[in-house]
Amino acid sequence: MSPLILIDALLLTVLLIIGVPVPLCFAGAVLFLVLTGDFGNASFLVGAGYAKLSSIVLVAIPLYILAGGIMSRGGIAGRLVDLADTVFGRMRGGLGIVVIIATAIFGAISGMASSAVAAIGTIMIPRMEERGYDRAYATALVSASAVLALLIPPSASMILFGWVTGTSILACFLAPVVPGLLLCLLLGSWNYVLTRRMPLAAPEKATTRQVMQEFARRTKRAGFGLAMPLIILGFIYGGVTTPTEAAAVAVVYAIPISIYIYRDMNWCDTSEVIWRAGQTTGVLMVLIFFAAMLGRVWTLENVPQQIMEGFLLVSENPVILLLLANLFLMIVGMFMEDVSGILLASPLLMPVMVHAGVDPIQFAAIVATNLGMGLITPPTAPILYFAALIGKVPLAKMLTPTLVFVFLAYLPVVLLTTFVPSLSLALPRLVLGVP
Repeated sequence: MSPLILIDALLLTVLLIIGVPVPLCFAGAVLFLVLTGDFGNASFLVGAGYAKLSSIVLVAIPLYILAGGIMSRGGIAGRLVDLADTVFGRMRGGLGIVVIIATAIFGAISGMASSAVAAIGTIMIPRMEERGYDRAYATALVSASAVLALLIPPSASMILFGWVTGTSILACFLAPVVPGLLLCLLLGSWNYVLTRRMPLAAPEKATTRQVMQEFARRTKRAGFGLAMPLIILGFIYGGVTTPTEAAAVAVVYAIPISIYIYRDMNWCDTSEVIWRAGQTTGVLMVLIFFAAMLGRVWTLENVPQQIMEGFLLVSENPVILLLLANLFLMIVGMFMEDVSGILLASPLLMPVMVHAGVDPIQFAAIVATNLGMGLITPPTAPILYFAALIGKVPLAKMLTPTLVFVFLAYLPVVLLTTFVPSLSLALPRLVLGVP
């Protein structure tokens, strides 16, 4: 690898470590190459960036962000929490299960982990503390559960992965589902273990009839929100719409539900939701623009092939190659959020995956689980820091339970997803008939 590319990669890493906004990190890496490299007229890089942004697939992402913002403001989070609380809240440690389930469902609706933290965390962290849970533990559980937004469809991250690698987005949606469900199970199990010594308040007594009546009432209240991901996925896999068109359907569905049925939002609120969605989308588009430019230069310099050759110098054993790829993804995930990690790492590692005989659909699940783990893994851990702000607790107090979730829940799922292909391929084969 040329010294110029190595310096550029080091510059990108340093900028990320010192906390420069991620789009500006990629912009700085591109500017460095343009000023110091011998690429002739650099206008072709601008063309490469705009060519990526012109894809119709990318329209789905701001639409899903907007739909998630509307449902978040429209009261869906509270209704999901109440419904899950009816089923699991009377168990010892049941509020932890409520957090996991509600966050997974809301993450599927919003498609973004940060939205799930903000919506579920503001409701559940105070409620858990009232019932005897340690506030730092509650915040750590919310942040660990929020990463399920990457794994439960429809996921904005999987749209990006499919777009970057040329893999079926429908298959990418399905690939991380089973790993995501396995992760829910492990998080729930460790929640039970970690809360055994907490002075949890005894749940209120209720008869079976009372529970069933409450469940029916809260299901009716939350039903329209619960139906949203089912409608989106039903339209997509039923062949009615493309993922982009389904995102538009989600927005059209979310507005009347939030304003006229739930009535937690009015038309004046929509302007604020649209403004925030536009801000998020703007940052994302700038990131994609510069990441595309950087990826074009690195491709011209044969960086993906050189990474593969470097891996092969260590070993040609597929197991070792997969472990090295996972290590690479873990490191990327520690310093970048999922969107940046996908844009950077997926094209670089694809030759390694092909050489190791990994199906691109399985690679989607490997990337999702690895980068999801990176979102809550120090030193940067963007979701962990965001949750600490939401929960108003010091990050240091969150580290012990978070590391339990990382090493004893996320890491086993990452390894199983990597070395048991059927976990990520079973649903795409069943639903889509992929080979």
